[in-house]
Amino acid sequence: MVYSNLIADYGTITLDQVIAHEKYYIWTDTRAAQDTYMLYQCLMSSLAPDAKKRIMLWSDQYQIEVQGTKFSSGVALLKIIIRESHLDTNATTNSLRTKLSNLDNYMRSVDFDIGKFNQQVKLLVQSLAARKQTTSDLLINLFKGYGAINDEEFKTWLQRKSESHDEGENELTPDSLMLAAKNKYDIMVERGTWNSPTNEEKFVALEAKLTKNFKELKKQTFNSPNIKSPKSSNLSKSKHKKPTQKAKDSGDTSHPSSWATPKDGDKKSADYKGRTWYWCGKDTGGKCEKWRAHDPKTCQGLALLKPTPGTSAGNNKGKSDNKKLKVARAYLAKLEKRIADTKDASSDEEMEE
Repeated sequence: MVYSNLIADYGTITLDQVIAHEKYYIWTDTRAAQDTYMLYQCLMSSLAPDAKKRIMLWSDQYQIEVQGTKFSSGVALLKIIIRESHLDTNATTNSLRTKLSNLDNYMRSVDFDIGKFNQQVKLLVQSLAARKQTTSDLLINLFKGYGAINDEEFKTWLQRKSESHDEGENELTPDSLMLAAKNKYDIMVERGTWNSPTNEEKFVALEAKLTKNFKELKKQTFNSPNIKSPKSSNLSKSKHKKPTQKAKDSGDTSHPSSWATPKDGDKKSADYKGRTWYWCGKDTGGKCEKWRAHDPKTCQGLALLKPTPGTSAGNNKGKSDNKKLKVARAYLAKLEKRIADTKDASSDEEMEE
């Protein structure tokens, strides 16, 4: 008599063979009959309510009748549970082989987790073995599955393994390759280098970051109330350009405080909006050294104590703003140069490769 292990060879043993074997002893007062009944109790207790309802539909197959009496068979119940849990037909073998040939897709589905990948491969191989089937191209399928990983360091390692095997320097087996791949994966995960960005991904991320910083800085720079854009700065300068004596004589509307110092021979007084303004300087007997609305001869020098709009306080603020603008522009130029240098470096690396 030939004995088979139902757990290991469940794909090759039929339910009819199990029932025929059970009928030999299930009705007897023996240890084997006791064992199959205890197995029945344990399996039933382990099933979830939904699973138990599904299995109990086949009670006529695990309740074996002998001489008009029905006996609960744990072995028959186990076979039915396996059958209902798996597609236990001839098509199952073809399905298993298809899954082994598509290991690259499975690798992506588990997010490149080599531990889960190896467990799936082992399960598929064991399922084939349970049906007395083997696979001769498992090593090829493993290389295909591991090749789906995007990590540059791991791909380089896998390429060396493949070349060494092809040249006969290192004889690989499916088990040794899976073990080596798992060790490499664990080491890289522990180092924190697993699935690290490629050079191209690093460049794209850097360029995006620099572009974002560039836009934000540009926005902050030219939207700042204390810093004016180049265009507005030029307009501001043109608006506050000091008029010539000719402009004053022709009725220029700029405020007298912005008028230039009169030259020798120029008039030292001018009308502005119905009021006479005088050049208050040493040559006219004054002290302010600017155009004022008072008579220079009665000047008390108050302009030297309190700055008027557009003088020292305003000028200092303008200088500060201009300095900030120059610093901001210099930083923007630096960012642009860094982006250009990064692109050039990336292009050089691609040419070297």
